[in-house]
Amino acid sequence: MLWLILCVVDAFVASFEVSVPHKHLMAIRGHPAVLPCKFTPDPDLSDLVVTWQRYEDSRVVHSFYYQQDQLERQSPEYQNRTSLYISELGKGNASLKIAAVRQKDTGCYMCIVSNAKGSDKALLDVTYGALYSEPRLSIHVNSTTVTVQFETEGFPKPEVSWLGEQGQYLNHHLELYDQTEDGLYSMKSSYEVQKPVVNVTFTLKNHLLNQNLQRPVIISYDEDKATSQVIIAVIVLSMVCFLLIIGILLNMWRRNKQHYSL
Repeated sequence: MLWLILCVVDAFVASFEVSVPHKHLMAIRGHPAVLPCKFTPDPDLSDLVVTWQRYEDSRVVHSFYYQQDQLERQSPEYQNRTSLYISELGKGNASLKIAAVRQKDTGCYMCIVSNAKGSDKALLDVTYGALYSEPRLSIHVNSTTVTVQFETEGFPKPEVSWLGEQGQYLNHHLELYDQTEDGLYSMKSSYEVQKPVVNVTFTLKNHLLNQNLQRPVIISYDEDKATSQVIIAVIVLSMVCFLLIIGILLNMWRRNKQHYSL
């Protein structure tokens, strides 16, 4: 008889389960992330306790009990950024929504749920990526070469390459990296091309988020036209300066004439 009671108790306890559909979640910077968590439901929410914690240091991300959110012990970096789907709790949905994901949100999360049917927990690993911004183009010209440069920010470090007119990979391009305060990689990549024709393509791949960027740059540089434009500009500027000087001298002559006539 005792054996039968124990079997019934074990079956009752074993019937309660907390689970996550996927053990890993990719979160994108600036976008909301939904951390999924399911549990064996009970329509009566009076005994329901849902707690989300960081596994590494037990920081409280979100808490729910007494049929309402309890955020007094919530870690400051999550304040005003988390929410549960309250209307779904009776159906066994304890998923957590985090607004505007940041790099510091990366890590392992623990979903802990208990109700009248039992108690259990599950782990979810959250990784982070940031789409690279639209590359900003700048062009620097000197006497013999043209330097083409792109700047952009994202996460993690990208794969960068430069292609020639025939699609061949170009060597000796430069890359400079720095990290911003919010953890993004700030990248500058440049390639130096001999005049007079520039025909290159900048490519960037963020493998983590399957982001691929290609930005072609085609410039036909007419040295003679550029030189003639410079000469014309110098002539025009000289004429303006000459006329300005003549005007100043005439004005001074008129003032002196009026002074002597008095």
